[in-house]
Amino acid sequence: MAADQPSRGRAIRELIALALAVVVGTVSPARADYSFVPVPEFITDPNEGNTYGLMAVFMFLDENNEIQYLLAPDARYNSTKGFFPTFRLFGYPSSTRRYQIAIGQSTTKDNDYEGEYYDRGLLEGKAFLRAKGLYENDSTERFFGFGNNSHESNEANYTSRTIDGWVEPGYWVVPKIYVSYKMRIIRYSVSRGQVSGLPFLTAPRLLRDPETNTVNRGLEPGHYFSHRIDVGYDTRDSIDLPTQGALSLIYFDVADRALGSSTSYTKFGLDARGYMPLRGEKKNPILAMRANLDYVTGPSDTPFWQRSALGGRRSLRGYNGDRFIGFNRSLASLEFRTNVYQRRLFGVKAELELAPFVDAGQVFKDVHTSPINDLHWDYGLGFRGIVRPQIVAFVDVGQGSEGLKVITGIDYPF
Repeated sequence: MAADQPSRGRAIRELIALALAVVVGTVSPARADYSFVPVPEFITDPNEGNTYGLMAVFMFLDENNEIQYLLAPDARYNSTKGFFPTFRLFGYPSSTRRYQIAIGQSTTKDNDYEGEYYDRGLLEGKAFLRAKGLYENDSTERFFGFGNNSHESNEANYTSRTIDGWVEPGYWVVPKIYVSYKMRIIRYSVSRGQVSGLPFLTAPRLLRDPETNTVNRGLEPGHYFSHRIDVGYDTRDSIDLPTQGALSLIYFDVADRALGSSTSYTKFGLDARGYMPLRGEKKNPILAMRANLDYVTGPSDTPFWQRSALGGRRSLRGYNGDRFIGFNRSLASLEFRTNVYQRRLFGVKAELELAPFVDAGQVFKDVHTSPINDLHWDYGLGFRGIVRPQIVAFVDVGQGSEGLKVITGIDYPF
């Protein structure tokens, strides 16, 4: 969803191949502070299908042999999106600061232009700042209808156009507790997709919400000016690669017609994550746990892309992205992350991690409905390539009630 998936469009699935190349050790670095790795790309995705290409990865190391900059341009081909070259730059100038830039344009209608910045060391470590800007067209989006029991046979295709910008300053009230404010402006519109064999999202039977018996206004362009407050408790030993500790936060998010938004809504919820090493100082394996409750209150015409969703790389990994859509959602995940191989290659320490996982979740109508009475389940195995202290590339193979799904990306799912 445009509002519920801020990470959409920024995932670089091709870094999985880089992680595998690092583990195998098929290429040697030119110098101690610089490495070049040509990476063949063979990517599969529940929405996009198969993609083929070639990525040129340049890793620039600092005096500690840690990645300071990573340049990863590529050229790839997909039968739906066509030829899609993309330039990517990742910067890690310090242990508390990072940024990334992506510029991609296909020969059809897809593109991806984005920049993101994060500094968690402001005011001598007492404050942080996050910011992101995104312009994206994705012609492989899916919609299956509303509710926790929507049918897979109703699958439809559309193109999403997202213009999104937000800034989030935060302050540590005490060493473990922070408060942040996020101001966001987003415009989202829908047009005909490019996936052959699937209907365009126009059928009234698909857009009719059975819970409200109204036809959703999701096909109309919409814009929102939202304001969000987070209160968090964070004891993780690392934001990028946590091995112990916990993160718990509550949030409150609001947009209103009186402030220029297309409709009014209120969002609130809870996100809790925990990381427990099972072998003391070795911190291997690690039991990773997550639980979410997300609520949206708004009128019956609240667009489907502003509601809660389940499915895909950050939630139910055995289902298509945004497979289930409703006002509210519950989600729980459990992973058993085990480091099985490590070797120093290309001047960096490369690791391979296996992670059996299980997910459960559902969407539901209102705050009075039980969040656990009709759960969808999946299970699977994750393969993670890690270059410390900040890079994770993953392949998650998940099995749900609708078959096997393979999802790739960067960063941990949670």
